[in-house]
Amino acid sequence: MKAWMLHDTGDIRFEEVETPAPKSGEALIRVEACGICGSDIPRIYRTGAHNMPLIPGHEFSGVVERVGKDASSDWIGKRAGVFPLLFCGKCGPCLAGHPELCRNYDFAGSRRDGAFAEYVAVPERNLIGLPEEVSFEEAAMLEPMAVAVHAVRLAEQGNAPLRPDAAVVVSGLGTIGLLVLLFLREKGFTRLYAIGNKESQKKRAASIGIPAEHFCNVLTEDAPSWIAEHTGGAEVFFE
Repeated sequence: MKAWMLHDTGDIRFEEVETPAPKSGEALIRVEACGICGSDIPRIYRTGAHNMPLIPGHEFSGVVERVGKDASSDWIGKRAGVFPLLFCGKCGPCLAGHPELCRNYDFAGSRRDGAFAEYVAVPERNLIGLPEEVSFEEAAMLEPMAVAVHAVRLAEQGNAPLRPDAAVVVSGLGTIGLLVLLFLREKGFTRLYAIGNKESQKKRAASIGIPAEHFCNVLTEDAPSWIAEHTGGAEVFFE
């Protein structure tokens, strides 16, 4: 198969490599879409990956081509998004419901081969079935979307109930910041304020319903003063 292989820091090559064979409990995904995460840039060009050579790419979706032993054949031909964090399911943190703290932690695209390739093998339990109305490109955003969902849920689980009319500030309008705003809007929050540093961010915020007067450009305005003036004191702050 064709893949982008990272051989060393700054040394990534488009080349032919062996197609992975799914192991027991794994599925082979034919990659249809893969995002470029902000962490991929330094991983490839500045810091390197944990293990090299390595195929980067952890925000992806595709079609299940085949499965290994002990994986359900019902997945074959199905469209799927993929949870890229690979966990053992047996250690203390995993059993306590915290796979992100797995003592045998692995991750597609940074510790083992990812999806800058035609195919990638992942555990069956990491597959997320896709309804037909969700495109492959949209499904490639499931991983950063989950980060935003988790942040909103944590805010809602705070000591005080989070009211829909609470003043909420989101600072940093990259992908995840914009997704946080989007989900807050979907949940009915009406007093949303955004802090960014690009005109393009202001336009994207406006496209999801954030008025211009609720956007602070930190290149021209002092954010703490702006927040105090426009919100009277934010009740929730996402950074």
